[in-house]
Amino acid sequence: MKRVCYSLPFVAGWCILGLCRGGLGQDAADRSLHQKPSSPPELHKHVPVFGHADEFALATSFDYYEPEPGFNRQNRDIDLQVASIALAAHMLHGWEFQFDGVALRAHGYRTPSTGGLTPEIPSNAAALGGGPLARWDFLQFSRLRSFVEAEGNFILFDRPWPTLGTVNDFFLRAGGGIGVKVSNSYWIESVFHFAHISNGECLCVNNPTWNGRGLSLGLRRAFGHEAEARNERGSWPFRNADENAWMTGVEDYTPVPGLDRQNGKVEADMRELRISRAWHFPNHLEFQLGGMVQSTNTTAGFGPVLRWNFLEREHWRLFTDGGIDLLQTGSPAYIIPWKNAGYNFFPRGRTGASFRLHESYWLEASFGWAHVTSGFGGSNQLPPWSGQGISVALRHTFPAELRSATRNLSAVGDILRRHSQPGQ
Repeated sequence: MKRVCYSLPFVAGWCILGLCRGGLGQDAADRSLHQKPSSPPELHKHVPVFGHADEFALATSFDYYEPEPGFNRQNRDIDLQVASIALAAHMLHGWEFQFDGVALRAHGYRTPSTGGLTPEIPSNAAALGGGPLARWDFLQFSRLRSFVEAEGNFILFDRPWPTLGTVNDFFLRAGGGIGVKVSNSYWIESVFHFAHISNGECLCVNNPTWNGRGLSLGLRRAFGHEAEARNERGSWPFRNADENAWMTGVEDYTPVPGLDRQNGKVEADMRELRISRAWHFPNHLEFQLGGMVQSTNTTAGFGPVLRWNFLEREHWRLFTDGGIDLLQTGSPAYIIPWKNAGYNFFPRGRTGASFRLHESYWLEASFGWAHVTSGFGGSNQLPPWSGQGISVALRHTFPAELRSATRNLSAVGDILRRHSQPGQ
């Protein structure tokens, strides 16, 4: 009887231990199941700058450029062949950043611009270099992307190029193109570029520059990447926005009829490309912040816009807005300050409509008034100017980002509360 009495606690202890081991094992299994979805972000600790990328890629391309017809082709009749290899990081919202390595071959002739009959001087050379590229996919679907991009490379030639130039130069390109997905991992890309080569010292006879344009054909090998989770709701004052968007638009303003359009200083139209970030709020107000470039006077600008969507429906909106840009004019590289660069303000007011084309895309059209104020700074200022015109833009919206982040935070909080409760 004593043996039975002694054995009962022993057996009960083993049973309790077995139950506890089973419970602990089950709890550990449950925790491991909950931890599996969060394990991929641990792999992204090595890419702190591009941790939010949803795709990495290796891209190769081959480009051919010819001199601009209007850029005194007879003095710099030189063609370029360029091969590139790049590492790219594509962001979910459409931005993409690359770092390129380039190999360049130049073939042609240069004629010194001294007037009269002068012999052609061979201007053949080879170069290596590299630099960053920024791309904006303003239209992107599962198998098609349309984009604009700009790139700057520092290159070293094996001899002064063009002849009588320098060995070290900058190779700047900008343009647009399309990418078509041909398999699960491969894209074919075609791009049209404007190109410029100069050492940046001066625009003079002793510093021959080269301007051209050409086509690029490339192959892209993409590697899927799970973007890191965003657990923040955003910073004030944008945390209450119910819709985020990127906008790509073109604007064309002509001088008002009474502004002496025949006067050469004010007859030029203002045509620009604009890219903006927008935050839409539940009270129908919207704040935008963006930049623009226009090639007439190598002008770049940056500034805010405040919009009121005074009539909103599910598939269309009517709005009026106003904004102002700070313009910089006269820099050969647009956004880089230059010693003779001039500055102006560019206020605008518009009214227009937006129409939903797709779950994520809207088409916007507006008519408005614009004015260029008196300038300041260097000698390359725009003259005072007023005009009216139209603008057309494509709007890429991301309405679920805030709600998705909020739901993810709530789910994490529920799990933590359940595991912190006694007896769980």
